[in-house]
Amino acid sequence: MFEPVSVSLGLIVFFRLVSGDSIISPPSCDGFYGCISSIRQSDCTNGEILISGGSLNGCCPGCRGGQRHNKVCNVNVASRRCAPGLKCDKKCLYDRTTCLHTIHMQLEEELAGWYPRCNTDGTYASKQCRGDRLSGRCFCYSEDGRRLFGWDWYKYAAKMTCACSRRRAKLESEGRTGVTLHCTQNGNYEELQCDSGVCWCADQHSGDPLVGTTVVHASLWQLLPCYNSTLHGDSYLRQCESAAFAQQTIQKKFALRGTIGVTFNAVQCDYDGSFGRFKIENGIVYCTWRDGKKIGSFQVRSSLLSSVNCNCARDSLIYQEAGIPFTLSCGGNGNYEYSQDQNGELFCVDDDGFVVSTDVQPGESCDHYIYKYVED
Repeated sequence: MFEPVSVSLGLIVFFRLVSGDSIISPPSCDGFYGCISSIRQSDCTNGEILISGGSLNGCCPGCRGGQRHNKVCNVNVASRRCAPGLKCDKKCLYDRTTCLHTIHMQLEEELAGWYPRCNTDGTYASKQCRGDRLSGRCFCYSEDGRRLFGWDWYKYAAKMTCACSRRRAKLESEGRTGVTLHCTQNGNYEELQCDSGVCWCADQHSGDPLVGTTVVHASLWQLLPCYNSTLHGDSYLRQCESAAFAQQTIQKKFALRGTIGVTFNAVQCDYDGSFGRFKIENGIVYCTWRDGKKIGSFQVRSSLLSSVNCNCARDSLIYQEAGIPFTLSCGGNGNYEYSQDQNGELFCVDDDGFVVSTDVQPGESCDHYIYKYVED
């Protein structure tokens, strides 16, 4: 969609493109006054992809075509170049470094039921919603398509930006440790924030200090107008964060005395300060709830940790809290079983428990129905 920014120069109306959840302002082009026509992906012809810089010499969003998936290509010949979202290796192949490749997967009907929302710059939209608006859910995603902390029911997600979850994930990917930004359940910023030795009252959508407030030293956090003694208590860090901080402190003290190789089963915390979705004890991974307690008997060897997400184990409690029957089957590791069977009806679900195919034959694998994030 588009939203007006200003009106000037007679009849020229300037717009900012709103793609998914990101706003892309018109690029700075010499002698260029602004984008005056609206366009959406649905306006593009078959095979064309809406991208930022796709028209007016890169100054405006526009539709751009090219060779389709699996077609012969040549990067040096304009008419043989691949469409956005594809890369040329004799043939046009999916470019998994950009979200735009999923649009081609949809066109080829290789994604059943759901495919990610993309921004026109090729990044993944921060909020990805599944199901209907009554019982569906929305989740936070990184720019490169990984699910992050943060979710809400679809019907409550209108103001969900995932800005806090994305900021924390970005800082951590850059090597920052000990990030203490607090996110709400839906990935927005909590009002009271402390990080890098300072504290402030934050806007829930941007994380910026609220107008009329100031940033203070961390020792003065209780003097901020957004501090609530009942809600925040005497410590900004929550139980899980305090345990993780204690581990880090002990390791640093050992290191200062020349003792290296001291390891712990690292405490995993979510971005709201609660305990993460699993913990490791004696070489076994257990699914855990927000309070750190184990969920059921879900467990797996720690050597298989990279395949564990505990989404099914946690959702069984989330649905219970919401008073919604939970009828799907979980694997022994707490993940959703891709292949589901209810009263003889076979169907496939993905990592988030959403149905991706109901046309399943006995013994058929669900793997080819599932969209998975691939890290190159």
